[in-house]
Amino acid sequence: MRAAPALVLAVLALAGCGSDPERRAGPAPSSDPGLRVWAAQGCGSCHTFAPAGATATIGPNLANSLGGRSRDYIRESILAPDAKVYGGGQSIMPADYSKRISKPQLDALVAFIAKGVQSR
Repeated sequence: MRAAPALVLAVLALAGCGSDPERRAGPAPSSDPGLRVWAAQGCGSCHTFAPAGATATIGPNLANSLGGRSRDYIRESILAPDAKVYGGGQSIMPADYSKRISKPQLDALVAFIAKGVQSR
């Protein structure tokens, strides 16, 4: 039965595939409800955001794009990502977050992002 340990090692090795640090989603969710929403929605697969440990480069670094912005601005950026696209064009961010997450989840996510961009 030597095949079983080899199979386990192969599965564990493959589980690491796609763990490119540039696309890291961030740390395991903590007790912060906003970080849990961040992780559940995969925000870190596109955005860099130090408070979440995310370093992806598809979307903007949230500390840069949302720094100094109000919670209302952050909320609009999530719910209507095409509303304020710099340089014209269209955002590639999904525009259906109002259907994907509940109002309490959105509130928690906005609070988490607002706190993170203000503390940089």
